[in-house]
Amino acid sequence: MSQPTATREVEGITLPPAGTYEFDKSHTQVEFVSRHMLTKVRGRFTEFDGQITIGERPEDSHVEVEIDAASIQTNFEMRDDHLKSGDFLDVERFPTLTFRSKEIRLTGGNTFQIVGDLTIRDVTNEVVLDAEFDGSGPGPQGGMLAAFSAATEIEREDWDMTWNMAVETGGVLVGKKARIEIAVEAIRPDEEE
Repeated sequence: MSQPTATREVEGITLPPAGTYEFDKSHTQVEFVSRHMLTKVRGRFTEFDGQITIGERPEDSHVEVEIDAASIQTNFEMRDDHLKSGDFLDVERFPTLTFRSKEIRLTGGNTFQIVGDLTIRDVTNEVVLDAEFDGSGPGPQGGMLAAFSAATEIEREDWDMTWNMAVETGGVLVGKKARIEIAVEAIRPDEEE
């Protein structure tokens, strides 16, 4: 068996070896930032699965992610319960958030854009994530590791999450925008070599 190559060059772009990589959940974060009155609140989803298929050509790559909506955490139980309610994610009726890529756009060097469909509350809208390939190499337990980061900003009202409340200081309680930030370490098993 030949020693795996940590990266490869395709048309001047650095890529990990082709293959199917599964999210390593212990080294992956799915987070968001949104405004609450005057400050910004950071939260995360703790239960998710994802798969990245790296093509021989970068534009043939594909990403799929499923997130358990009820795993949302912001370090404040009352706020978490409200985010799980019908005012926001409505996790009883819509337990899963999904993302499926449709196109990979190369933007130079190790950066690219991922165009795909984000489904929340059974509403699907196209989003564009600005992404970066952060590196790859052999995993300590075998297999090949690849790391990526990606971010986008969404308007929550585009997914029918319109609840809000005016506050005495002016403005509203919850910001309309949320920034989604993802840092992924994924592993391709040795048997794919």
